[in-house]
Amino acid sequence: MKMPTRTSLGLTAVAALLFALPGPAHAAAPAPVYAPSTAIADPGVLRENGDFYVYSTGSGVRVSRGDEAVGPWSNTGPALDLDPMPGWMANGDVWAPDVWRTGAGFVMYFSAVAKDFGGQRCIGVAVNTTADPSGKFQPAAQPLVCPGGRHGGGDRVPGRPIADAGVIDPSPFIDSDGRRFLLYKTQQTPSTLRMVRLTDSGVQWFGNDSGELLRRDGIIENPVLVQRGNQFVLFASRYGYDNCSYATVWLRSTDRWHFGGATEHSLLTTAGTGICGPGGSDVTTSLDGGWRIFLHGWVCGTGTRACTPSQIDNGADRRRSLYAAILNWGADNATPVVGAFL
Repeated sequence: MKMPTRTSLGLTAVAALLFALPGPAHAAAPAPVYAPSTAIADPGVLRENGDFYVYSTGSGVRVSRGDEAVGPWSNTGPALDLDPMPGWMANGDVWAPDVWRTGAGFVMYFSAVAKDFGGQRCIGVAVNTTADPSGKFQPAAQPLVCPGGRHGGGDRVPGRPIADAGVIDPSPFIDSDGRRFLLYKTQQTPSTLRMVRLTDSGVQWFGNDSGELLRRDGIIENPVLVQRGNQFVLFASRYGYDNCSYATVWLRSTDRWHFGGATEHSLLTTAGTGICGPGGSDVTTSLDGGWRIFLHGWVCGTGTRACTPSQIDNGADRRRSLYAAILNWGADNATPVVGAFL
């Protein structure tokens, strides 16, 4: 479960004056809160013992720790123990990890290329029983989600749009009754967002195979689900991740399993934020009673300046960096509104 966030009220007040959203048609980009020379992509955020831990795409899962949302941040190294590597994994490259705490310890979900699956991915699960969220996670021998039940995967992803499509972007969710679920995306287009119920430990599926929440002819990915009273708010990323068109959207429904008829709203775009490709978002509560949203965006060169579309088109050196902002909920308590960037 996402844990509370700590932030400085002084910094929040200053940031609110500097970077309020929605902004002008082409807003000036805020600075990232963390922009190391290696990428921070697809952040999954956990707050534990007063610190932030961000798990991101990379070999063995990169973990970054921050004292506050604004930092300072540091790289604590790879978290996934791949010696030996589970037999289903083709290599140690891992995408879009996310972590929460359950009765089993810290539980990580990640996607990786599966053997004998045409380069497509399955979703694995790993557990860290130490008191350190950046400690080594031990992966299970079999994947948790693998289309068709390949490699002994639990959830078989029935009815996916494309028979040879893999799965990626796992995201945990716990409802107001304490029931645990896992959301993810099917690869290729049309793409879908799906959800499967988990056991209380979060390490196995529970009951039936996953259900389809939403389908798009184009790309929709990186699902994150939040319950607000009897409303369920689904965040997702749209369009291609590798350019400035990448964006964050949201939908709302009273039925957690069905968003197909819900209206899709833009939340974060390049025009509104100045950030190149603001996506891969994750949300969390904060210590002051509010919420925060973390995301990645492209920066070009060795500094922290956001890429322009022309730089992306011309192949400029670039990497994804971490941004953070205040997340508000509107007068109805169920409409997400991005406020100030930190």
